[in-house]
Amino acid sequence: MTDLLFILLSVTVGSLFWKLRQQSELAKEMITAHCAKLDLQLLSVARSQFNYQLGKDFLQASFVFEFSSDNDNCYQGRLYLSGLKRPRFELPVYRTFEDPNTLN
Repeated sequence: MTDLLFILLSVTVGSLFWKLRQQSELAKEMITAHCAKLDLQLLSVARSQFNYQLGKDFLQASFVFEFSSDNDNCYQGRLYLSGLKRPRFELPVYRTFEDPNTLN
């Protein structure tokens, strides 16, 4: 009986770890693509918190990422994920790099 419970616990912990890794890899890809789309330099990505809830998307997490827009200042943004879907980005107001050769 204890062997069966140990195996069940091992499978549960292993699948949870696999889901966390899958979500982290997806978040890094999404953040990289979002920064490339906005022409920002990505500096770092880290998971800030996660929460378990019952339902289809049981794993909710937020990621903090640092980016630079003008190579001088560093800003922090957030990505909120519910499961592996529904990303929500929050970015602060940031300074953009202006080319002195362009006319406004």
